[in-house]
Amino acid sequence: SASQMLSLLLIMSVIRSACAGIQTPAVNATLPHLVPQESLMRYNGINTTMQSIANFAAPAAAGVVLSFSTLGSALLIDVATAIVGISIFACVAVPKGESKESSSVLADMKSGTFYAVSNKILKTLLITYGFFIFFSVPSGFLAQLFVSRTFGETYWYLTAVELVGFAGMALGGVLMGMWGGFKSRLKTFAFGLLILSIMTIGMGVSPYFILYLVMMFVYSIALTMIQTATTTIIQEQTESTMQGRVFGLMGAMYSGFLPVGMAIFGPLADMLPLQWIMVGSGIALVLVAVYLQVKSKLNW
Repeated sequence: SASQMLSLLLIMSVIRSACAGIQTPAVNATLPHLVPQESLMRYNGINTTMQSIANFAAPAAAGVVLSFSTLGSALLIDVATAIVGISIFACVAVPKGESKESSSVLADMKSGTFYAVSNKILKTLLITYGFFIFFSVPSGFLAQLFVSRTFGETYWYLTAVELVGFAGMALGGVLMGMWGGFKSRLKTFAFGLLILSIMTIGMGVSPYFILYLVMMFVYSIALTMIQTATTTIIQEQTESTMQGRVFGLMGAMYSGFLPVGMAIFGPLADMLPLQWIMVGSGIALVLVAVYLQVKSKLNW
C-alpha cells in the first residue's frame, strides 16, 4: 500500500543518512593521507565543487530515470554506482596510520569530544561553525520563502535561486582549487564569513530580484570558502587518529544547529518581516567573524 511504501522510504532515508554520517567524516579524514598538506585547501575546494555538481545533477538524473522506469530501478542504480565507487577506491593505496584502541562507540565519542574541547583551536572553530550554521538559516535555508514573499512565487524566481546557488558553490570550489586561500586558514575563514554576512544584509534589503541573485551568487562563493577553510583547519590541526571523530563532531554541529535555527527562525518569519530577520542574522554573522579573530588570535 501507499502508506507501507512511504514507511519503507522513510526507513531507507534514515539508514542512508546514518551511513552518510559515517562516510562524510571518513572521506574528510582520508584526504590528508592522499594530499600534501600545502595543497589541502586547493583539493578541498575541488572536492566541494564535485559535491556541488553531484548534488545538482543527481535530482535531474533521477527525474530522467523515473520518467521511463520505476523507483526500484532508480534505487538499483544507486546501489550499482556505490559498488563502482567502492571498487575504484579499493585500488587506491591509502597509508595506514596508527589507531587508538577503544572499548565502545560511546568511548570513541567521549574521547573525540574531550579531544576537541581540550584543543583551543578546534573548540573555537567548532563553536564558531555552529553559530555560523545557526545564523545562516534565514539567508540560506529560508531563501525560497524569502523570494516567494518578497518578489513573488513564480517557478522562474524559485528555480533561478537554486541555479544561482549551485553555480556560486561550484565556482567557489573551482576558485579555492586554483587559489588555495590565504596562507592563514583563519583569514580565509574570516574573510569568507565577512563577505557572506555582508551579502546576507544586502539580500535582506534588496529591492530588485536580479540584484538579489547577484548577491546570492557571491554568498554561495563565500559559503564554499568557509566550508573549505573549516575542513582544512580540522585536517591540519587534528591528529590523524582523531580526525574521523572530530569531523563527526563537525557534522553533529551542523545537524544540531540547523534544526534549532529552523525551529526558531521559521516561526519567527510568521511574526516578523523576513527582511528584518535576514538583516539581523547578517549583523550577527559579522559579530561572529569579529569574535573568531578577537577570541582566538591564533596562527592557523
